[in-house]
Amino acid sequence: MTTAIRKRLPRNDAIRIVTGEAKYTDDFYLPGMLYGKILRSPYAHARIRSVNADRALALPGVRAVVFGKDTPGVKYGTIPDEYGLAIDKVRFIGDEVAAVAAVDEETAEMALEFIDVDYEILPSVHDPVKAMREGAPVIHEPNEVIYDATRNISRRTHLSYGDVEKGFGQADHIFEHTFETQLVNHAAIEPHSTVAEYDPVGKITLWSSCQTPFLFRANLAKTLQMPLTRVRVIKPRVGGGFGGKREMMGNDFSAAILAIKTGSPVKVICTREEEFIATRQRSG
Repeated sequence: MTTAIRKRLPRNDAIRIVTGEAKYTDDFYLPGMLYGKILRSPYAHARIRSVNADRALALPGVRAVVFGKDTPGVKYGTIPDEYGLAIDKVRFIGDEVAAVAAVDEETAEMALEFIDVDYEILPSVHDPVKAMREGAPVIHEPNEVIYDATRNISRRTHLSYGDVEKGFGQADHIFEHTFETQLVNHAAIEPHSTVAEYDPVGKITLWSSCQTPFLFRANLAKTLQMPLTRVRVIKPRVGGGFGGKREMMGNDFSAAILAIKTGSPVKVICTREEEFIATRQRSG
């Protein structure tokens, strides 16, 4: 009988990783694959008055441009309060406004500059305490998802342990203070990455750097308004996640909707800047 206790054992995947044999999402290439890029909001809070993609679509190599109005318009998220592509309004710097598919990354990137968006800039909030005060700008309209939209409160959690007042009475000293931390990004070496393929019989397959493929699949089916039986999510090796890749993100939805629109596979890889402005992170 063998045992692993008190022994140094090699990782069973170490050779594949160091030799480059291990495949990550960005390593996948499908025949006829297009490349996707996302136009993101430069404003923290603004109404989208109009969008026009005529100039972008006229660029050689651009195959599709998709806006929120071209999608089913279904919200997703741990607290379902965001769209795969913004509809009518953007709510943070980096919010997804449009998605482009082109024959290469350079053309897709160039096309973003040719999409015309007319914004009406709205008052924004940048401090959680000030956001909950009376009269603060309202970011989300009242709905069944947000606990108290008028005060920008998405959810409330009540915790209670023991008799606090009794504890204060027995304390030698009571010290009260407010502590603040900075925003923290997971900064995984691999950015959020997705490859989407839509087949002629109406099934979609995504290779994604996600950490929770079944939760991802449920959100994707919901936002695309497709039955679960027609949605497949494959999780290749993940190049770091640390909890930051637990959910479907805008790049995943954009790759899927572009693949459906074009009938071709689409790859969307976030840039490092997008990782900092448009993915999950620990708030300050």
